[in-house]
Amino acid sequence: MTITIYGIKNCDTMKKARAWLDGHGVAYGFHDYKTAGIEKGKLKQWSDKLGWETLLNRAGTTFSQITRGRQGRPERAQGARLDAGAALDDQAAGA
Repeated sequence: MTITIYGIKNCDTMKKARAWLDGHGVAYGFHDYKTAGIEKGKLKQWSDKLGWETLLNRAGTTFSQITRGRQGRPERAQGARLDAGAALDDQAAGA
């Protein structure tokens, strides 16, 4: 079973995660959703399972650039930036 990690290639958290996996000889696939995007169905699946609040990266620069009036009302599974370290494909989680 090969796991798939989802993130942004240049994210420091992703760099650390990939270095750890490489250092421990763990086989994995990497999906860069900044360049490859993410299917709406996959995002909805994660949101339904974990809640959109878990998927929203509030520490990233994208979120900090959103106007104050919109920060309190992010739409469920719309326009959410995924936390690079939070999302594992169901295959990896054994679900």
